[in-house]
Amino acid sequence: MTAPKRNMRLDTIKQIQTSRAKASQPLYGPPASHLMVSRSGAQGLSFKRRLMKAMTPLVFPLKLKATQRLHSNILPGWNLQLTTGYRFAEDWVRSRFASAAGSWHDKRVLVPGTNFNTREARDWFDRPIKTLHLLDIVDWGPSFAAGAENLQQLCKPSLQFHHGTLDQLPLPDESIDLMESRAVLEHVGNLADSAAEMARVLVPGGLALHGFGPLYFTHGGDHCIAAKGLQHGYDHLLLDDEEYVRSLMDEPTFERLGKEASDARYWAIQRIFSYLKPQEYLEAFAPWFDFELVLGIINEQALLFRSIKPDLWQQLLQAGLKESDLLIGSLTVILRKKTTF
Repeated sequence: MTAPKRNMRLDTIKQIQTSRAKASQPLYGPPASHLMVSRSGAQGLSFKRRLMKAMTPLVFPLKLKATQRLHSNILPGWNLQLTTGYRFAEDWVRSRFASAAGSWHDKRVLVPGTNFNTREARDWFDRPIKTLHLLDIVDWGPSFAAGAENLQQLCKPSLQFHHGTLDQLPLPDESIDLMESRAVLEHVGNLADSAAEMARVLVPGGLALHGFGPLYFTHGGDHCIAAKGLQHGYDHLLLDDEEYVRSLMDEPTFERLGKEASDARYWAIQRIFSYLKPQEYLEAFAPWFDFELVLGIINEQALLFRSIKPDLWQQLLQAGLKESDLLIGSLTVILRKKTTF
């Protein structure tokens, strides 16, 4: 039986995206209490993580080849490499980034969207870099000041925090050698301006590693609605805006699903997304950067939804979305700043 045609929220999403693309990111003041310096980041890798790192060079290329055979027609023209699921992907990408960088020695590094207790910050604490710059839209400055003594013991490079946004980076031209972000860019509405700013602060030939997702148009792309079950994973697209907001604010259901699912609604309620499709992310980088690597991760839940809900999948395609928009759960890119524009 064919599912009834739905009044989707795609037009609403486009309106929000257009508005966010023109606006600077908001800044937030310091939290009510200081963030305490945790020493958990200093712990060594577990046996499982060490084993996965050792297996990555052998296993991951085979996984890439198998995925590419199945999905070779997704997002042509961008030298996209594809894998299904996240296993081994992170270690493989970071080894490629390290190889492209050549050496960490004396590098100036910027990590946006983080405080000092996150894994993305702590991974740099023991590297022989010169300066580690952390940036966030939340003002963690008082917490950095309160924890300065402990941070000096934990972080080998000089550590600096900046309260600011990617579209207006508070850094001089060509003052950064390397940049890394994790799960940040899917929340940046004005990515075109942000890409230009990232290029401005990087030295010519400087490298950036960005991993971002879930992308908004994939299964569970609003970070929370898929908690209601596999069949609800595209409700943020399939429902009209009124139905979606009502589902989002269904407190009894989210209370039953647990605190993590309920708290994850924050991004959707505040509408803090880029609302970009995979190709649009790459187009934003293209004027300023050459692509050393483009890795797309196929969302396994999206594949399952496509197989059990073919009518709804066809409705999404008929509304103008592409297989790449719906299937690609996240992107990881290694970018090298062009020497001429």
